[in-house]
Amino acid sequence: MSTQSESSAANDFNDIDHASSPETPNQIDVEFESLMEFMEGKDVSQMAEAIKRNLKYFSTTNNRVYNNTVNFINEHKLWGTYYPEQEDYELAENRAHAFVEHREDFKWLYQILNDYRSKRILVNILYYWLMSDPKRIDQIYDKTFSQYFDLDIVKCSKDEVFVDVGGFIGDTLVSYIKTFGNDCYKKLYCYEIAPANIEYIEKNIELFHIDHVEIKEKGASDRNGMMYLSSNELSSINQLSESGEMTVPIVKIDDDIEEDVTFIKMDIEGGEEKALLGCLEKIKKNHPKLALSVYHNHKDLWKLTRMIYEADPSYHFYLRYYGSPVFPTEYILYAV
Repeated sequence: MSTQSESSAANDFNDIDHASSPETPNQIDVEFESLMEFMEGKDVSQMAEAIKRNLKYFSTTNNRVYNNTVNFINEHKLWGTYYPEQEDYELAENRAHAFVEHREDFKWLYQILNDYRSKRILVNILYYWLMSDPKRIDQIYDKTFSQYFDLDIVKCSKDEVFVDVGGFIGDTLVSYIKTFGNDCYKKLYCYEIAPANIEYIEKNIELFHIDHVEIKEKGASDRNGMMYLSSNELSSINQLSESGEMTVPIVKIDDDIEEDVTFIKMDIEGGEEKALLGCLEKIKKNHPKLALSVYHNHKDLWKLTRMIYEADPSYHFYLRYYGSPVFPTEYILYAV
């Protein structure tokens, strides 16, 4: 950590990162409590100013990584845009709203997470939202297991009914087979909305000799009906909207799959909340394992966890990180 006092951003950075309390049992608890104390009593504008100062400080200490990060943020537009030269600070304001309005939700989430690896991931993501320090993300970068399939958390059997929501090109199906084997499931469902992607799913199913797969050319949501897709380009970031070039049927998984399910994975570019609402009956009845992307906005971290907990409080919750070592993406909520 920097010990310079060149700006108030650096002061914010150091005051939080080096806080300590002899009553707190370990470093991760200390850091989380320090962040919660820093946020206490601050309004959205104060938090936004702190975030903007730290982004500016980031730009002066590592300009290349800063530019790559801001370009990535502005390209994907999932977390808000950031063009300070145009006085567009939407990213900072969105983060500030998340901190101020959901401080208690983050405290609840921290307490309910089932291991300290998960708590460390949460702490570092929140610190990154405030400080924009890539070292916080590098610390949690881990490629031990394949995404969605942490073998310390997820166990699978020959009776598995796996539902892949957001199938892209079938890469998760392939990863499932590589992780658990061809005889470790009864049925695989794959939901994908882009016809261009579905062609590749079919090729991967054939290439890797994956049997008993049902491809669903539908979007998962909280209702049955129709929505739209803007294009049919091969992409992992296709999103449904209320208008567009192509109509796409949307369904509740509760209604679309009749049999019991044992494992649901979701990665659908911010549509996870609605898709989760559409399978709450499966969760209550079948108690499937869940692996959900929670990085597409600032609320899914705590909100999806609360939804699952309220549907079935017997679940245990974990976070794992599979994304870039510089900017926080691809963090997954496991519920088992």
